[in-house]
Amino acid sequence: MVHFRTRLALQSLRLIDCWRSLFPSTRDYTYYSAPHQLYTRLDYIFLPFGSMHLLESATIGPMTWSDHCPVLITLSSPLARPREKLWRLNESLLTDPQIKEGLHNALHNYFTENDTPDCSPQIIWETHKAVIRGYLIQQGARRKRERTEQQESLLQRIAALERSHKLHSDDDVYAELLDLRSQLRSLFNNRAQKAFLTVRKTFHEHGNKCGRLLANALRTHRQALYVTHLRTPQGNTVTLPKDMLGLFRDYFTTLYGLTPTPTQAAPDATQRFLRTHLRLKLTPHMRSSIEGPITAEELHEAIKRTPVGKTPGPDGFTLKYYKTCEKLLSRAWLAAFNGLSEPASHIAPQTLSATITLILKPDKDHALCANYRPISLLNQDAKLFAKVLALRIANHMRHLIHPDQTGFIPGREGRDNTTLAINLIHAVQRTGTGPTLLLSTDAEKAFDRVHWPFLFQTLQHMGFGPNALRWITALYDSPTARINLNGTLSSPFTIKNGTRQGCPLSPLLFALSLEPLLQAVRANPSIHGICVGRHTYKVAAYADDLLFFVQQPQISLPSLNELLREYGSLSNYKINMSKSEILNISIPAPLSTHIQSTFPFRWCNTSLKYLGVHLTPAVSNLYATNFVPLLRVLEKVLLTAPRSRGGLALPHLQRYYQAVHLLRLVEWSLGTSGKQWVALEHELAGRSLTSLPWLLGTAALTDIPTHPTVSSHWPSGVGYRGPRS
Repeated sequence: MVHFRTRLALQSLRLIDCWRSLFPSTRDYTYYSAPHQLYTRLDYIFLPFGSMHLLESATIGPMTWSDHCPVLITLSSPLARPREKLWRLNESLLTDPQIKEGLHNALHNYFTENDTPDCSPQIIWETHKAVIRGYLIQQGARRKRERTEQQESLLQRIAALERSHKLHSDDDVYAELLDLRSQLRSLFNNRAQKAFLTVRKTFHEHGNKCGRLLANALRTHRQALYVTHLRTPQGNTVTLPKDMLGLFRDYFTTLYGLTPTPTQAAPDATQRFLRTHLRLKLTPHMRSSIEGPITAEELHEAIKRTPVGKTPGPDGFTLKYYKTCEKLLSRAWLAAFNGLSEPASHIAPQTLSATITLILKPDKDHALCANYRPISLLNQDAKLFAKVLALRIANHMRHLIHPDQTGFIPGREGRDNTTLAINLIHAVQRTGTGPTLLLSTDAEKAFDRVHWPFLFQTLQHMGFGPNALRWITALYDSPTARINLNGTLSSPFTIKNGTRQGCPLSPLLFALSLEPLLQAVRANPSIHGICVGRHTYKVAAYADDLLFFVQQPQISLPSLNELLREYGSLSNYKINMSKSEILNISIPAPLSTHIQSTFPFRWCNTSLKYLGVHLTPAVSNLYATNFVPLLRVLEKVLLTAPRSRGGLALPHLQRYYQAVHLLRLVEWSLGTSGKQWVALEHELAGRSLTSLPWLLGTAALTDIPTHPTVSSHWPSGVGYRGPRS
């Protein structure tokens, strides 16, 4: 009866058994029941009748690591576009002692034979990749051929024994079958290990559970990487791979090839802006520490600090290659990249090539090219060069960049900005210092629009020497890129502006290029910030996320807009006015109406989200706005439970809560330099907070003014009595 109903269901849905459609009179099976000594066919792949023309082949394979035979089909698609085959180092080759020894010999022989004065170090370095790639391809092909031959031999023997066992049910044949399947499983373990590294530990642990974690993670991963359709600027939808690839290429070619403005074409305008606003410069000692030749120790430190497991650039060499062969590669690498300080030297075009992979921004329309973040997959040798420069420059960023900027600066963090903002809102509420608002600006493709001449002139004005400037400009000497869309690559195009997202040096260069604007804001007397004690606070920045603290908005906002326009005309920095937001702290209704009608900024009704924190006009609402929704979410998730019980094995939240309070006490005691909010909290408390943590239970705490971020650290019943978790 069940079989009859199944047939009726298949007929009503017009589903066809793929294998039977190609082999209508052949008898074969997919499952063997050892207790019953019975073969049956339990495994099927069905296709709708209207799609059967896409079926090219169907086979039943031999039973190997499972107790079922695999059913394999091949389908053709009119939308299929052949993927370009890109070589990528198979890192398992480097674990084979024989291959590793041969690799070391090949490197030694190559550099010994080719290190001659008549050949530039850059050519020697780039050419070595082709030689080693050929060796590794040869060894990989040899090992694959040996494994394939071994696998095919096992499969053929298994298939022959299965045919014999299906006819005669011989116990000795079945025992031999089990032994051969065990050998094949051992051979497949190498593939399993590679797949394990690909899908990472989390998916492996939950791979046998059809749970929400796996489903959500895989769905998000697929949505982020696979593009099914796009919408053109005219509103038309395209689905063909070549059309989508062309759309992305045109978009990024335009984005990375911005035409210089008339103002940018006049270098005097940039020099005048920098001379007027840029004050901080490298000292002679700092400059000399950046100028010296790169050492083997610096290269080793860059290799050690670079995360492993990252996708390589177009040349296919991963970090493990440089870790494994560091001693043999170090001398040639140093010669090639130190040699770039010579005026006539340059990085080979192949080294500067990149593959751009696209990641959809959260909660954005996936049909628009502008909503994909371009991550540049750079060649590892160029990334190591950028990493060395980044480590050198990072040592001096705190001197060159004001504490207002916390993004990617060692010793600073986004928490500094949000704490500062909460303290300033509290100060305005307590003192009533006049109409005040917060303006959060949205920069349009900030990293991708950086104008290189403006960046290089800024670095020169900050005191970077000739070697550092040549090294940095060498990384921007006509680089090229190709778009990777669903595994298919576009034709190359030249990049003419922007700092690459994926380069270790990019965040620091962006912060340096933005500092002239931030210094201009601080020095502009027409832009009024919030004054507390002897300090005036006008802006907090985390990379391109800018938060302005504005008083006297009828004067400050026009001046700020004009300064942003002037800076943008020189650097390509562009503010998206309609996406920038204003939070009213203490603006009266008539002035609020005037500002809304005059400026195109979005007006926030209840809160403004900045760096993941919802800032509210009244600090008493911070708890309800931020913590209550978060706690509701956390209550539904098993965070601290071990994975064996379905949790995520995260640290204990209460201990995190206690650690946050202890950290605050330490920062008060040390008076941490570079954290503006520490001095601000001392000022608002009316006394030094250094010794107060050690005076709990004494009368010293009773006269501290109520403060949202200070009083919350005292025990219940002392000071601030706002909501507590």
